[in-house]
Amino acid sequence: MTGAPKTVAEIEQLLRDNAVSIARQCLPGGREEGGYFCAGDLSGGRGGSLVVYLKGAKQGLWRDYAADVGGDMLDLIEQTQGLAGKGAAVVLAKEWLGIDDGWAGRATQISPEERAARARRLAEMQARRQAETNEANAKAIRDARGLYLNRQARPIGGTPAEAYLLGRGRLAVGGAWPGGLKFDSVWQKDTRQKEPAMLAPVYLPNGDLVACHRTYLQPCPDRGWTKLAVPKAKLVLGRPWGGFIPISKGASGKSMGKMTADEAVYMAEGIEKCLAIREIRPEFRIVAGVTLGNMGAIVFPPHVRRLVIVADRDDNDRAVTALERAVAAQQSRIGDVRLVFPPQPYKDIDEWVDAARAQARQAGAA
Repeated sequence: MTGAPKTVAEIEQLLRDNAVSIARQCLPGGREEGGYFCAGDLSGGRGGSLVVYLKGAKQGLWRDYAADVGGDMLDLIEQTQGLAGKGAAVVLAKEWLGIDDGWAGRATQISPEERAARARRLAEMQARRQAETNEANAKAIRDARGLYLNRQARPIGGTPAEAYLLGRGRLAVGGAWPGGLKFDSVWQKDTRQKEPAMLAPVYLPNGDLVACHRTYLQPCPDRGWTKLAVPKAKLVLGRPWGGFIPISKGASGKSMGKMTADEAVYMAEGIEKCLAIREIRPEFRIVAGVTLGNMGAIVFPPHVRRLVIVADRDDNDRAVTALERAVAAQQSRIGDVRLVFPPQPYKDIDEWVDAARAQARQAGAA
């Protein structure tokens, strides 16, 4: 590809147009899944926490949801290829794209007409991608609402979802589970058929339902109902970024929009951790943040003035970094943000609650 020297913006657009091939080059252990290219992390290992978008306005952008980092294609090239700065990434990108524009660090004169034409082409491309993304987002949210709100989805009492939670050591409070948890059999892409699943809604703080969290289940002869034996038994349909799963309205029973300023919000990453908190503190208002990265993206209403993040004792560097970023993001918006951990030697809140319950039973039997 020869011609007039390309601007960095034009090179980035060309990279985004070739997002699949660039992602494969940067992340050799990744895989294409629908409109995404997924990998475990920037080393290119297997997994799904790092996502490169392949369609719409976000085509060619990427985000590692576990580490809460992201960027454009040049950032991806720089970080995966061990380069020193974006300039080096531009040089390598031109090599991969086959661009030979004769640029050797010289200033290049571009006519006003050509500059305007380039700007117009870039603006048109960006507008087209934004329209595609808006439509894709709207469809994903419609699909999520249809899945969660369909008439066959029912409360989890007496269903395999309840059996699964009981098998995991979680208990209903006052004989009741959170009303947002439902059970249904829904499509599972790996098995290519409907599978039993626990469904949970993901809401934005303004009350909009934007996603549906699914925990796929299977019966086990030895352990009862367990998570389905597939690479990812927990999936989210829709657009969950900035949303949360409501677990308990606490003692007030009011929606978040009507809660008073003296009430705290307790947040943990997953549903089961939040259920464990609910068992010992049913008076707390509790939400699940879905992922560590997403916990920092939730913009709570202004009257939420105290947030308590219940975290794991995790020695994984990426998880620790993601948690620190989530806390920092919330501290920039909420005056009183507290971080609490289960007591030593317990790793997470559900492990501690289970141990405390077992100790209480032993004491009662003595």
